[in-house]
Amino acid sequence: MTNRGSRNQDDLFDNSTMTFGEHLEELRHCLIRAILALAIGLGIGLTVANKVVRYVSEPLKEAILDFNAKKNLAMLGYEDLDDPKVKALLPTMIKQSLKWQVVYEIPREFQTPASPIVTPPPADPQTNQSDGDKNKTESVKDDTLKTVQVADGQIVDPSDLSALLHSLPSPEQLLPKVQLIRDTTGLTTLKVEESFMIWVKAGLIVGAVISSPAVFYFLWQFIAAGLHQHERKYVYIYLPVSVTLFVSGVVLAFFLVLHYVLNFLLAFNGSMDVEMEPRLTHYINFVLLLPLGFGLAFQLPLVMLFLQRIGLIETAAYVGSWRIAILVIFFLSMILTPADVTSMVALAIPLMFLYFLGILMCHFIPRGPGLGSGAYDPA
Repeated sequence: MTNRGSRNQDDLFDNSTMTFGEHLEELRHCLIRAILALAIGLGIGLTVANKVVRYVSEPLKEAILDFNAKKNLAMLGYEDLDDPKVKALLPTMIKQSLKWQVVYEIPREFQTPASPIVTPPPADPQTNQSDGDKNKTESVKDDTLKTVQVADGQIVDPSDLSALLHSLPSPEQLLPKVQLIRDTTGLTTLKVEESFMIWVKAGLIVGAVISSPAVFYFLWQFIAAGLHQHERKYVYIYLPVSVTLFVSGVVLAFFLVLHYVLNFLLAFNGSMDVEMEPRLTHYINFVLLLPLGFGLAFQLPLVMLFLQRIGLIETAAYVGSWRIAILVIFFLSMILTPADVTSMVALAIPLMFLYFLGILMCHFIPRGPGLGSGAYDPA
């Protein structure tokens, strides 16, 4: 009669037939396949890098437009956002990227030409003229390309523009005038090569994301070759959970937290009367850091479960140290997020819930053979 323990031992080591050299050869093949997949992903990523940069820049542009519109209304005394007039005007200002500008108009009587430098405007070239007249008009048009048209339709050379003012008006005679203009302030670059490097960085990130399933598959092929059947089962169970937690953290950061973080930072700059001209490379790094920090931090329940399964920390220790754990969570949130309170709190609160989720997983998920239980003795 075959011994049952011997059959289990045989089953356990059925897959452990590769030598050390064969493992190295398998690693080489898997790395080559993973690098080729990454290169193909990079090629695809570079083709859509411009669209990706524009897409991730949209939250900042929207936040800047919203902040500038509210700031300009507040400067005019419209601080109550519930005011019907403000509600009616605010969407238009945001959509058209408008801002208030106060100009002081010089009274017309001080703009009377005091010298013969002013010439009549050229005839309209669209009217019916003979060929000679058309050629003459075109020459006049070319000659006046470097001139300035003043309020009364006459033309003056910019070098003699000061001659229009035959006398300076007193400050009391200047007429304040409020007007709406388009605000063209946006993301800036300070170096010639900066846009190119951002394009390459975006292509690398997109390429890594696109090729990640293939890269993980090839690396998993190498790891699985050295695992037993009962050990592979845990990877198939926990890997989808890990990916789900990571994606949840990234989605939460980009589609929810980023909006509030940008509004907080813009409002803080506004409270200090600091004008902001966002630099594209710094913003791209900021956008990448925030979701990545959230995605990694959301692995907390699995890390807790792993430490409990290998016997390093017991479930009772997690329960008894929850106050210290919350302090550590806030410390990690400060490190994994940019230097602002909003993103730190937005990460710390979900992590506190995930910490208690990890305690529940440690308590209710049963231990299986292999991970966290006594190993088989091959002797």
